[in-house]
Amino acid sequence: MPLKIARWTAAIMLTAACAASPAANIATSETAPAAAKPPNIIIIMADDLGWGDISLNGAALIETPNIDRIGQEGIQLTDFYAGSNVCSPSRAALLTGRYPIRSGMQHVIFPHSQDGLPAEEITISEMLKNAGYRTGMVGKWHLGHQEEYWPTNQGFDWFYGVPYSNDMAPFDLYRGKEIIESPADQSQLSLNYAKAAKEFIEDSSDKPFFLYYAETFPHIPLFVPEDRSGTSDAGLYGDVVETVDAGIGIVLDTLDEAGVADDTLIIFTSDNGPWFEGSAGEFRGRKGETHEGGFRVPFLARWPGHIPKGSVSHEMAMNIDLLPTAASLSGATLPADRVIDGKDLTSLLTAGAPTPHDILFFFDGNEIVGARDARFRLVLNTFYRTMSVPFEYFGTALLFDLEKDPQESFSFMREYPGEAERLKSAVAAMRAAVAEKTKEATSHVPPNDGTPTGPQLTR
Repeated sequence: MPLKIARWTAAIMLTAACAASPAANIATSETAPAAAKPPNIIIIMADDLGWGDISLNGAALIETPNIDRIGQEGIQLTDFYAGSNVCSPSRAALLTGRYPIRSGMQHVIFPHSQDGLPAEEITISEMLKNAGYRTGMVGKWHLGHQEEYWPTNQGFDWFYGVPYSNDMAPFDLYRGKEIIESPADQSQLSLNYAKAAKEFIEDSSDKPFFLYYAETFPHIPLFVPEDRSGTSDAGLYGDVVETVDAGIGIVLDTLDEAGVADDTLIIFTSDNGPWFEGSAGEFRGRKGETHEGGFRVPFLARWPGHIPKGSVSHEMAMNIDLLPTAASLSGATLPADRVIDGKDLTSLLTAGAPTPHDILFFFDGNEIVGARDARFRLVLNTFYRTMSVPFEYFGTALLFDLEKDPQESFSFMREYPGEAERLKSAVAAMRAAVAEKTKEATSHVPPNDGTPTGPQLTR
């Protein structure tokens, strides 16, 4: 279905006000009035799940009734983006509300990496903890595994999960800073995450809670419990996604059983596009690439009584928006001493308002490889085989009209030179703003110099 800009579809069709706010990649400390009772907040982030891997987005061979339920009972954003095309940077973007280069987290963390999310960054968990929330995390961290970077030193009261991706070693399961399974049994990981989330929710009756649920899968290698093998029509990958969905079903049931479903905003998304398997839907590109399929991810949100049931919005947004949205809903103080790139989505989610963004930027490591507004997407770099293709080096770029060509098949640089120049000017300004933040990526090959590998934690 072609995209319709600034459209909101709900049980009742609403017409939104027309213009988005002027370009502002610098947020203020102001937040909208909080609800009378701050909601519990759950953010579920799958790993390498493509836009087209859920039934609600057209998956034909994979059934995701529990994930779909979040959108069916709330809202689906069709034009939602991860903060990066790979995992560590995307997670940093979500937790800080900032493009990952601003926090120095623009590259992937490896088991031999000695860096992580800096202590001076303010995470969504720290912000909500200061606002009186109980904070917990289940799943994959991947933002540094030394003591100073560990989740329990980044605003989380409670942690059950793993330090990084499941193709890295050592791959142990932790509760807090204690190893409880070595190596982690990956066939049981998704359901163990769900059980841990259930425990956290049941133990959080005395105050509002924030739960960050970061799934390990469907990142490769793929594992499922024996009794779930062969249950989908999409091979092992489909089995894994359906197992992830079953775990989310446990979370939804727990909210019902605890009587807090109506008091909880639950969000489902992914950290980037699909890798070697999975579907990006109709969109070009995959994980690590610069086109839509590398960045565009599912987004579903439910908050009964606040988000109209069955809503669909085609307004653009990004995971950097979740921190300022949480600040608005909880009454927490949004950091005012730094640039917050994200914007408050409360009105978009609850009232069909236009996107608060004029332009979104797409980073690949140190580089801005794309930018989009409501209609057009500028692509400045792509890949051919193992080569990076920087179009600007050749004096050009690609300008895609997402309204008529969401597949990014045809460039309209000739037809819309003014739009291209406007986006290029915005990119130039952002490049200047982050120029001093560039840094070299850590090689994926471990050094042979005695550098420690894996978590370095005190007990």
